[in-house]
Amino acid sequence: MKAIELVLVDIDGTLLNDQGMVTPKTIEAIKKLKDKQILFGIATGRTPFAVKHLIKKWKIEPYVDVIMGFNGGCYLDMRTQKMSSCYLLDGKFIPVILEAFQEFDFNAGIYDQESFHVLKEDHFAIEIAKKNQLPLVVDGLTPYYHKQIEKMIFMADKEEIQKISQHYHHIDHPYYRGVQSTPILFEFLNPELSKSKGIEKMCQELNLSTDCILTFGDELNDYEMIRDYIGVAMANANPKIKDIAQYTTTSNNEDGIAVFLENYIL
Repeated sequence: MKAIELVLVDIDGTLLNDQGMVTPKTIEAIKKLKDKQILFGIATGRTPFAVKHLIKKWKIEPYVDVIMGFNGGCYLDMRTQKMSSCYLLDGKFIPVILEAFQEFDFNAGIYDQESFHVLKEDHFAIEIAKKNQLPLVVDGLTPYYHKQIEKMIFMADKEEIQKISQHYHHIDHPYYRGVQSTPILFEFLNPELSKSKGIEKMCQELNLSTDCILTFGDELNDYEMIRDYIGVAMANANPKIKDIAQYTTTSNNEDGIAVFLENYIL
């Protein structure tokens, strides 16, 4: 393996265990990356500003160099506090997307830096706002029809998300890209956007070599970054992620990140 310059990890199902915490063993491994002058970052579908607050709770704030949010839509350099945007979705496609999926039972939401905006208040919206420590705003999303947004998410139960995913793959969608990020979330993005594209732009701006990036993930929104870089699939990963990963490690409940780093990097 080449000398690693940056380690990037997904959050849910990867960095966090099923109790929503970073284990002491994983914290210690991340800390050791600093000692070897290897950068550490998070690549997530969440807003960077929400993650910036959460990493304090997870006790890893001193060790996080970059937070790439919205599945590659932007990144926050924690060392300079500079935010850079990559690929945005035109808000005029919000009603187009909603109409294309109107037969399904879902809630829809959009993050901004300070709040979580939704079509309606339900248990999905309340839980996600709480999880990201953001206030919930019920506004029907209409204020965003004439803005550029990082992404829109659909929230529904597992069975409905599966139906939405299947429908997405059977319709024409040249102006947006859809990806299932968790069993209960389906996201709509700029068609050019992926975590991989976001990493590529970030590497250009931070003067990092793209073939020296180590990535960890478990879900389909991690697919491109696992495929295009030195990818590690968690034991709990979607089978499609395992198929294209160069390496696999133990699960998110078994210190998967720490186990791999200790065996190969530290």
